[in-house]
Amino acid sequence: MPDPMVLTRVARRRGAAARSDTWWGRALVRSAEETAVDAGDLVAARALARSGRLGAVVVLEAMASVVVDPGSELPLMAQLKVERLDDDGWRTLAREAAREAGFTAALESGQLPVDLVEHADEAGAELLPGPAELETACECDAWAQPCVHALGLLYQLAWHVDRDPYVLLLLRGRTREALLDEIGALAAGLPTPGAEEREEARGRAAQVLALAEDAPRGHGLADPAVAAYDEAVARLVPAPG
Repeated sequence: MPDPMVLTRVARRRGAAARSDTWWGRALVRSAEETAVDAGDLVAARALARSGRLGAVVVLEAMASVVVDPGSELPLMAQLKVERLDDDGWRTLAREAAREAGFTAALESGQLPVDLVEHADEAGAELLPGPAELETACECDAWAQPCVHALGLLYQLAWHVDRDPYVLLLLRGRTREALLDEIGALAAGLPTPGAEEREEARGRAAQVLALAEDAPRGHGLADPAVAAYDEAVARLVPAPG
């Protein structure tokens, strides 16, 4: 697993009206706000996010966490899990980015072209997570999630996403390096990273299905035909671990 991104506090002026500065940050905020149980929690969460009470935000693939009131007698941790974009979705996004040099250049410079996201979305790859793809947890005793602390984490994440859209990509399960490598491979007409392994897995699955269609109807492993069938499937299906 790649090293986590450790994002230092983002300073926001108390009472500032803007909740996010970029279209991708605002999209994340909209999804976060739709998960709120009570509108009052959003007001309290924005105040918490601006208060300086949140420590550094740690982002891993498809998850993030923050400690509220670090160094105090009662610190607590809020966490977020984001549903990963699947391999087909990443492949679609990379393919759309490789179609235009400007898209790749924008990604390399830290920008996220809205046209790229729209093209990928039309092709079936939704980069921006919806409300149902966000899951929060917290050490507080709130009766429902997301609590104010988790919402505060989401606001902080949106501000970080404003500054670096690769935070959003990591939350969706892919590092900057992995995405750019896949785009580069597509642009050069090379197999995408991991494509050979995925193709091999698909081939094994097809062979297993073909064997299943002709599976013998014997009487357990004592039947030579059944034993031969089980041995053939075992060669195609890797052992766990």
